Amino acid sequence: MLFKRFIILGFLICLFISLASFPLGPVASDENEDVSIGVDSGYYNEIYRNQFHFSPEANWMNDPNGMVYHDGEYHLFYQYYPYGLTWGPMHWAHAVSEDLVHWEHLPLALAPDEYGDIFSGSAVIDYDNTAGFGDDAMIAIFTHSGKEGQVQSLAYSHDNGRTWDKYEGNPVMPDPPVADWRDPKVFWHDESEHWVMALAADDRIMFYTSPDLKTWEDGSEFGPDGGVQANGAEEEEILTLSPQRGGDFTYKGDITLVEKNGRKGSGGLVFRSNENGDNGYVVDLNAEEDEVRLIKVVEGERTTLETQPWSLDTFETYGLKVKTENDLIQVVLDDESIIEVHDTSFTNGQFGLTAWNSTAEFRNIHFENETNFLTNLSGWQEKSSNWKEMNEGLQADADENTFLMSGQQSENFYYEAEMTLLDKGSSSLVFRADEDANNGYFTRLDAEKNQVRIEKIENGETSVIAEQDYSITSGETYPVRVSAVDHDIHVSINGEIVLKTEDDSYSDGLVGLHTANGSSLFQHVNEYEYISTDVREIENGDFETGDLTGWNPVRGNAFTDDHVTDEEEWWGGMFDQEGTYHLWGYGPEGDNATGEMHSDNFQLDGTGEINLLLGGGHNPDALYVSLMRASDNKELLRQPNTKFEDDETYRRYVWDASEFLGQTLYLKVVDQATGGWGHLNLDDVNVKNTGDLPAEVDQVAREPERYEYQTEGEINDWNSVSGEWVDSTYGNYGGVWECPALFELPIDGDSNETKWVLQVSVQDGAIAGGSGMQYFVGDFDGETFTSDDPPEEVKWADYGSDYYAGVEWSNLEGDNGERYWLAWMSNWQYANDTPTSNWRGSMSLVREMELTDTEDGLQLRQTPVSLDSLREQQHRETLDDEIISGDSDLLSDFSSNSYELIAEFELTDTTATEFGFKARKDNADEYAKIAYHVDEESLFVDRTNSGNFNFGPNVNNLQDAPLKAEDGTIKIHAFVDRSSIEVFGNDGLRSITTQIFPEPGSDGLQLYSEGGDVTLKSLELYPLRSIWGKSPVKTNLSGWNTLNGTWADTKNGKQGRSNDGDAFIMTDDEGENIVYEARIEFPDTDSHPEDPDQDTIGNPMGAGALVFRSDEDANNAYIANLDVRNNVVKLIKREDGTFTDLEVFDDEGSLEIEPNEEYKLKVLTSGERIQVLLDNEIVIDTTDDTFTEGFVGLNVWETTALFDHIRMRDNKGNGPMNRNNNNN
Repeated sequence: MLFKRFIILGFLICLFISLASFPLGPVASDENEDVSIGVDSGYYNEIYRNQFHFSPEANWMNDPNGMVYHDGEYHLFYQYYPYGLTWGPMHWAHAVSEDLVHWEHLPLALAPDEYGDIFSGSAVIDYDNTAGFGDDAMIAIFTHSGKEGQVQSLAYSHDNGRTWDKYEGNPVMPDPPVADWRDPKVFWHDESEHWVMALAADDRIMFYTSPDLKTWEDGSEFGPDGGVQANGAEEEEILTLSPQRGGDFTYKGDITLVEKNGRKGSGGLVFRSNENGDNGYVVDLNAEEDEVRLIKVVEGERTTLETQPWSLDTFETYGLKVKTENDLIQVVLDDESIIEVHDTSFTNGQFGLTAWNSTAEFRNIHFENETNFLTNLSGWQEKSSNWKEMNEGLQADADENTFLMSGQQSENFYYEAEMTLLDKGSSSLVFRADEDANNGYFTRLDAEKNQVRIEKIENGETSVIAEQDYSITSGETYPVRVSAVDHDIHVSINGEIVLKTEDDSYSDGLVGLHTANGSSLFQHVNEYEYISTDVREIENGDFETGDLTGWNPVRGNAFTDDHVTDEEEWWGGMFDQEGTYHLWGYGPEGDNATGEMHSDNFQLDGTGEINLLLGGGHNPDALYVSLMRASDNKELLRQPNTKFEDDETYRRYVWDASEFLGQTLYLKVVDQATGGWGHLNLDDVNVKNTGDLPAEVDQVAREPERYEYQTEGEINDWNSVSGEWVDSTYGNYGGVWECPALFELPIDGDSNETKWVLQVSVQDGAIAGGSGMQYFVGDFDGETFTSDDPPEEVKWADYGSDYYAGVEWSNLEGDNGERYWLAWMSNWQYANDTPTSNWRGSMSLVREMELTDTEDGLQLRQTPVSLDSLREQQHRETLDDEIISGDSDLLSDFSSNSYELIAEFELTDTTATEFGFKARKDNADEYAKIAYHVDEESLFVDRTNSGNFNFGPNVNNLQDAPLKAEDGTIKIHAFVDRSSIEVFGNDGLRSITTQIFPEPGSDGLQLYSEGGDVTLKSLELYPLRSIWGKSPVKTNLSGWNTLNGTWADTKNGKQGRSNDGDAFIMTDDEGENIVYEARIEFPDTDSHPEDPDQDTIGNPMGAGALVFRSDEDANNAYIANLDVRNNVVKLIKREDGTFTDLEVFDDEGSLEIEPNEEYKLKVLTSGERIQVLLDNEIVIDTTDDTFTEGFVGLNVWETTALFDHIRMRDNKGNGPMNRNNNNN
């Protein structure tokens, strides 16, 4: 189930509840005239309407739900939006089949209520009445998505799914642990004697157990594997760093480069980096360029030190290792040394990871330090033999004096180090010095004299300018800090000032280290710029300038002027901002933008209270505001959203930062989240407050704790610097995991040899781009699923772009334990935009599943259910042992848009590089390839030249699956329908499912080969009949022609929809003096019937009408209008497109027209006299002679309406009705 806030915005204005069931037989008229059914209706005959795949009669459809077999019926419930052609508030629709081929539509099963919309789920038969709803009750377990987030609920049926009651104790699983917590798949586990639920939760599947379907206990989780994953956007370079650091070391990890939505990118190791990644080294595996690069980054500028060409495949894992020793950097790939470079720019720094342009997965990241002198300084002089780096720090040994200077030029600063005198010598911090330390200052710890001194050296001559007795113990470590601001010099030890002096001899210079007459150890040697400001308030903390004045975006595009808005409402309520403007993180790029923004610096004043308003998404690791110290960029406090889950409405947060009064600080605003609710809202930031500190605050700012550095180990602590970094998972995590299914399958038809299969849908980043399905093979003990495959291996259930949310039928197994399933045949990248007319969405064919043992391990084998009953045997075509060379004319006489083909090709002696079929071909260049690449050993479908629909940049039009020949042959079993292709290779070992939208006349099929010849061993070709029959709409009218709006035939009548203005559909039937009538209903969904003010599902009510005496375009006509919005019946004249009310009836204000009620509207005409009847009562009786004859049709105005029993007959000379002769 997909939940997208930006889609909901457009759809919460209209919803739809279950429709009444009408009798199916013909309705006798007054004159006993026949009322035909489905005359010229075009039922299931629209352009692109698949003929042997399930699709709804009308409206939007996505995930299959609640699939269960019971009493000879295969039940298919599915996600359904009855009021539109794009995703909206979800219902469960319902269909049944007796053969998994033909389907019967049933009334809606479940509609939204006070707990929210009805998202995906499953259904079971409770044979033992464990839930207490009755023996053999059909029970639906589904996700409610509403105000309380995504929660799990129950409904039950005692009439085989025809009607449903929702459990009064809903939700049975409240309190979602994450925002995306949905799509429960439930089954009974015999060995454990309890129910098991598999539930999708963002990047994992959570398993729960229950004895009764009402009370659930935590079982286990499957998904994250201990690694980390980079989710990079197009052309985006992202970085994460660990606090762990090293100087000389071995740093290694396993990197999997993932092609996401057609984008190849890079992933690499970062080392010797500063805290922002602006300085350091990167070794980068670039699959886009097929090369390994060693890069140096200096102040953000990248320089390639060396490049090594290397074939890098996506979805493959590479072992990458970096070894450093002094200035030598060695790069090792898969145990082969490929780069060696000498560079002295950086000698120590943090470990990190980086990715560009796509997704990369990092596992088993390990380091082992030989040395680890911790410093943020660079450009150190070449060390003499007196200086030695170790894991404990930098050790100096000198009989007299030894100096080591950095390349860091500083003016006003803080300079600190942990200094350990190992014997009775002295140790110093050198600052504002020249490179030879002949001029400058020292801060010296003297263990011989037990003193701290500030010394000045001029032309090599040293003088003391301040001194203080201080007990210095050999072997003890002293944290020393020098503050040099203009002519003021302060020295602190253990946080206490021990010396102060003034001297203006030197105002700037280098910093360094010194030891004399002994041995010293230096560690944590860092220099920070002294930053000061007189500003006490943040400029534009309330964004009332209408832009980002006073704020500084430092990376990404999550915070721009376009994000500052004066909007007061969002789809769920009010923002409740302070003032007019505020920063709404949901901007032009939706939730996919990431970035970081800083406030200007300020000196904390007042009480030390800081308060602000936050709203938006709940993602503590990726969406937050931090209080930062300007001098060292240390984070003193981090505030994520803790007062709500996902909600645009602002809440106030209050901090106590009084410990840092007088210090220069700034705020950092971070958005590293993508996907639904991946944004942060900010308003009314106040950093200077007077009075008293509040008794209760949300957070207290504190000095960050000292990090414990290790000498070796696996790195698991990562802090994102830029972009989105998440846990890596088993398989693929290109997007949110959805719609899980867990079941046991036989291996090669042996019911005694089985394995468990966990199916998971991936919302984005699948093999063909966008959404797709993966599976895992392993064991399940009733609580825990364990995968047999390594985390980096991905098994795709289907290699096409249009196979999603598939789940199996409960209560159904084959003779050897095979299972049966189908999937939604679409892709979230373009599902809302496909060029269908009055419906959107189809299901795949039903497939039988088992496992098969291959040289690549256990693989899923899928066999489509037989369509023998649909084959047009009289038009069957066969070929045997034909040589195919180039474009063949063997099938030139074949023409069909719905067919099945079964082919086998011989590869033993082929010279072809590619061969197969060009399907849905016209006489020119339109076709879709169903073919095989010989050299690449891959089956593929290429829809590049099939129609003009733009599938978007994120989905591949050429979709291929690895497939090796078996016994020297390739088998292709394909099903081509009006807008889809399903291909099965080598008896279902691989499948590719894709949508196509060719021109309607592209019905040809051609065999072809490229690069040489290939032998077609055999071909069977069957045109397939439609699974759909006549229209269920009861009418005697024909020649229906849609003028505007959306019109469709459904079991509940002819559905008309207009979201804006009027919509007309006209017939070929015309008359002068007529009786014209229909039954009209306005469906509606009311989520809160007891409290309409709380109704979360808006639904516009408009009008439905009979059109008569009209021209073909309905520009000149009479319209008998039933208006549910205004509770009136109108007779309207439309003349040259202009509407005029002739008569209006409201029963003196007492007429009430209700949704979900059926009304009979009738018109009688005789000459210039026109009468309109509502439920057989005359409500309008008038005359008008503008139009005397014409066509009849229907109209809707700004609503959805259902019309049935639509009939017209001549008014046979009885004359106009009077009040006592209703002429029923």
